[in-house]
Amino acid sequence: MASARHILLAAALVGAAALAAAAAEPTQAQWDALAARAAQADALRNLTQLVWASHVAQGKTVAEALAPGSDGDIRLRVALRAARMVGQPRRYSDGVTEADLEIAASAVVQAVSDVCTGGDRAKVWLEDLKARGEEGLLRVSGRARVPDDAGPDVAVAAAAAPPDEPAALYPIGWEGVTAAGRVEAQRAARVRAYEAMGARIRALPLRSAETVGKMVEGSPAAEGRLDVFLRSLPVAGPPRLMPDRVAEVTVAASVRDLIQVLKEVRALAPGGDRWRDDDIDQVSVLLKTDRLEAVGRGMPPPASVRAAQPEGPGRSAPLPDWAAQALEATGAAALSDEITDRDRARVLAARSAKARALADLESRLGAVKLDDGRTVADRAAKEEVFRNDVAAFLASARTASSRRADDGRWEVTLRLPLLRLYEFSRRAAPGP
Repeated sequence: MASARHILLAAALVGAAALAAAAAEPTQAQWDALAARAAQADALRNLTQLVWASHVAQGKTVAEALAPGSDGDIRLRVALRAARMVGQPRRYSDGVTEADLEIAASAVVQAVSDVCTGGDRAKVWLEDLKARGEEGLLRVSGRARVPDDAGPDVAVAAAAAPPDEPAALYPIGWEGVTAAGRVEAQRAARVRAYEAMGARIRALPLRSAETVGKMVEGSPAAEGRLDVFLRSLPVAGPPRLMPDRVAEVTVAASVRDLIQVLKEVRALAPGGDRWRDDDIDQVSVLLKTDRLEAVGRGMPPPASVRAAQPEGPGRSAPLPDWAAQALEATGAAALSDEITDRDRARVLAARSAKARALADLESRLGAVKLDDGRTVADRAAKEEVFRNDVAAFLASARTASSRRADDGRWEVTLRLPLLRLYEFSRRAAPGP
């Protein structure tokens, strides 16, 4: 009997473990969310490359104006996180997900001017970047699959993270970075976090026109006591490896402990009796918090980043002629005379022209002949999975130009490279 009870208990434990494992396995929706995050990260990388290749001044690109991994480089990358995903991710039956990011061109110009010219927008050209915008917005696309080395916990975290905010979901964004590169990025972030906390504390006001920095100035003993306090501060949580390949580290300080240390520093500083307890205690009132935080950011050295490998099998094989081409279609619409606001009339005409271009593009896409001899329209009529892929693919069309034509109408030209069609069309049709 005891043996039977042991067998039943063991079976129950095995069953409970199986249930727990099943509960821990992410749902398809969570895996989809992870794929969408990976596509967002790729779109953000494409946006960064687009900005870095633009000319900040005549003959000089943004990349040439910023040293890799410098404060300016990192600040601009963080500013580009303001790009937001538009529409829904496009999912294909071959496991590829695409996502679109959008950001105001004016925000990019301001961010570039802040790091390259000290905020002087007049010195920032970026005309090649502005020309890519539509209605003042820059839009970029990214594509990805679920990373092979992403565990279930990453998929669950991806689904729980706010969709409009970048989230640390390693390995997303860190593909190709060596272990040494990740360590170096975290080390640089930690150093900058302590530097940022030191700068923040030294800038705290004690009196009108006087700061903590002023109090310790010229006193090695006072400076030493403050430095000891800074070095003792803990790192708040694990380092965050963000999808733009920027590592973040947060350092935290208790305001109560800080006030006590400042009183000790005052005792060591020459003329420290100029500051009363009330002058130091008011720091708590000014901060309106009981915890002071500072964030430091770092990047891996360029030498620690390996070049991206071609995605999927057979990508090195020559493409058929049709797959290397792109479809284009143009639509036109007149500006309404009944709308007095000419900017609004232009926007509405552009939308109408785009809709007509999209209809023409859909017709042209349907006529494309695939490798098996069938047209896209013929195959889509018989295969639901392929038809859904084609609908997603058509939604990826991008505006090649949007301008006022010589006859006064507004013209929009859409462009659709056929490489993605070639990739998902190679999947065999499902069996009967």
